[in-house]
Amino acid sequence: MNFSVEKSCNPHKSSIKALSKDNVFFNYDFLSALETSNSLNPSTGWMPNSFKHQNGSIIPFYKKNNSQGEFVFDYAWANAYFKSGIKYYPKVVLSVPFTPVEGERIFCSDDNKGEEALRDFTNYVNESNFSSIHALYVEEESANPFLANDYIERIDCNYKWHNHNYNTFDDYLVSLKSRYRKNILKERQSINEQGITFNAVQQPSDKDWEEFYLFYALTYVRRGQNPYLTLDFFKQINSLNPIILFAKRKQEKVAAALFFIKKDSLYGRYWGAKEDINFLHFETCYYQGIELAIEKGIKTFDPGIQGQHKLKRGFEPVINRSYHWIKHPEFRKAIINYCKEEGRHVLEYLENAKKQLPFKNV
Repeated sequence: MNFSVEKSCNPHKSSIKALSKDNVFFNYDFLSALETSNSLNPSTGWMPNSFKHQNGSIIPFYKKNNSQGEFVFDYAWANAYFKSGIKYYPKVVLSVPFTPVEGERIFCSDDNKGEEALRDFTNYVNESNFSSIHALYVEEESANPFLANDYIERIDCNYKWHNHNYNTFDDYLVSLKSRYRKNILKERQSINEQGITFNAVQQPSDKDWEEFYLFYALTYVRRGQNPYLTLDFFKQINSLNPIILFAKRKQEKVAAALFFIKKDSLYGRYWGAKEDINFLHFETCYYQGIELAIEKGIKTFDPGIQGQHKLKRGFEPVINRSYHWIKHPEFRKAIINYCKEEGRHVLEYLENAKKQLPFKNV
């Protein structure tokens, strides 16, 4: 046997750190915090495991008995299985739990080793009781092992802000058409007139995390859900240099968002607010993030998935990819056709979305 499987996504710390390419999310510290904080357990549907190949490759994966917290939606597939009397769950997912962010899903030193490891991993899953494998939010440069193993590619469209060598936020505004520039200034002015200010906290204390967690939890409570992540998880991730941004009104904290920096990329995640305040979400999650990216010379800002309203605020449409292996031959054919048709619509939307961007040269 060329591999071993462990009930944890945390193989030896030095091994995964050496292979993780400084990925903020899919690395030892983040994955370990998810496990030890009890954010992952059978009740949340995420059961962590690790596939270690003899060639040195590592594939952290999760056994799933639902599709929650994935953000690449396959409920229609699960329903089709159910109607046919075939079990869709359990399935296997390669992703960052509850965190839709692109990255590598196989830790390997080169594509050839990754391709070999994925082939043996697929054979392992095929011989088990899983219906499928789903590698979600795979960065484009890490796609080759999946394509070489004949995985089905599925695409979607998200939005990212790109720093075109701006020195200030005003430089960015100058690049926009007049009506879009005026709209952003109006939104920011509304926040300013309400006396709302912002404070960025680096290396947060336990008290900072406790205050942040209240906002994070409120987002889920309003939907009638329990928060995906526990307070203990957040208290464990200071090694990843997170930045908590608090919004204050008359010294009272009214909202918060969390940011991470990975090389030349900024990520915004886990927003929450005590009350609905016009334009506060845009200011906290978008404009403050843009200012932070410009200040630090960061090239790309990813504020999270979905949200066509991001277009008129200068977030450009981009393609993200997932890869799927389906055991059942007839369902595999159907899902191939589904993904091809869906992909055509996504590409059409992408081209139309580009025409809606607010920049002067569009």
